[in-house]
Amino acid sequence: MIAFMVAIGLLAAGVLHLYRLAVPPRADLVSAVARWDQSRARSTRIQRIGIARGESVTSRVVGWLADLVARRDRNIATLTQDLMVSGGTLEGYLTRTLTLAAIGLIAPVAILTVLHAVGLGLPYVFGPILGFALSVVMVLVTRQELVDNARRRRAEFRRSLSIYLDLVAMSLQAGRGHAEALPASAAIGSGWAFTQLQDAIEGARFAGITAWEALGKLGERTGMRELVDLEGALRLANDDGAKVRATLIARAATLRSQRIADAEAAAAQATESMKFALIVMVFVFLSYELYPSVARLFAG
Repeated sequence: MIAFMVAIGLLAAGVLHLYRLAVPPRADLVSAVARWDQSRARSTRIQRIGIARGESVTSRVVGWLADLVARRDRNIATLTQDLMVSGGTLEGYLTRTLTLAAIGLIAPVAILTVLHAVGLGLPYVFGPILGFALSVVMVLVTRQELVDNARRRRAEFRRSLSIYLDLVAMSLQAGRGHAEALPASAAIGSGWAFTQLQDAIEGARFAGITAWEALGKLGERTGMRELVDLEGALRLANDDGAKVRATLIARAATLRSQRIADAEAAAAQATESMKFALIVMVFVFLSYELYPSVARLFAG
């Protein structure tokens, strides 16, 4: 039975591969150029920090699979944004996902084999079914973990962006121009969010674009709507110094209010959690105190 299922699976994979060879998908030049640029930048960073590139068979297979997914999946933008803001790579994510899926697929079969060895004759058909279900669960759990991590990192980025714009607003009010205030304020802070902001603004000079255009591109790569909105608002200012100054100060005030509202909401949620815990403690205490009396009443 297992050999028949494996043969059917290999036959289906062969037919699918032949179909893809016969009818290749149309190349997306924009995505191809973006992938080439990212890989070139990643290779440059690897060479600069002195880390050897992986040349093993596993790394090549994972790299080929990541390139295949990036070429064929047109809805990969959300995944790449989550990986970008989480500090991961598509290759690492696929390696972890495939490893957990393989473990989930093999584990039930191995457990059934052990049970057969000790005399518990469970049908072998449950092994592939449970393995497939467990591998699907592993894939979904891995994706949800990435989404949750990206959500936390975006919340942290949002707070850092609010602080950064407050620093920019103070620099503008101190008499600096926006061309000087934007990079100077990014260099003040620390942490991965300020590092991303500083790299984007410094890279704008070499790319020949404005600082807010670079921030908008960073927002598109990381899925930060606030950066995209900031770039759109500053673009409407049309490089007018007074309008850019007013827009930056207004955006800083908006994000500051949002940060305060988020902090108040988190404090209210913590208060409600404490109230629930207190109610549970009171209920347990009253149950402990009243149980002997109630037991004697029903017993007597």
